Amino acid sequence: MTFFGAYILLEVEHENNFVWALERLKVLFMRVDEYPRIIVSDRNLALKNAITVVFSKAANVLYLFHIDKNVKANYKMIMHSREIWVQVMEA
Repeated sequence: MTFFGAYILLEVEHENNFVWALERLKVLFMRVDEYPRIIVSDRNLALKNAITVVFSKAANVLYLFHIDKNVKANYKMIMHSREIWVQVMEA
């Protein structure tokens, strides 16, 4: 089951702030042995590190939107033909 666990407003996106926020989220779980097995996030390195600290057994996967955005931003520069670019995006 996929769901949004929380929305947290942080003044600064530092690892220690993410650790604090994730620890607050962790205490909301009713059963201590039932933590998330997969956490979906963006590619923020501080958040990724904090997830590893707080939810050490959870897999952290990237949100597909960010992967798609990065592919489009980086590969468009190396495609020399618009036709090839269109074929890659359609695939």
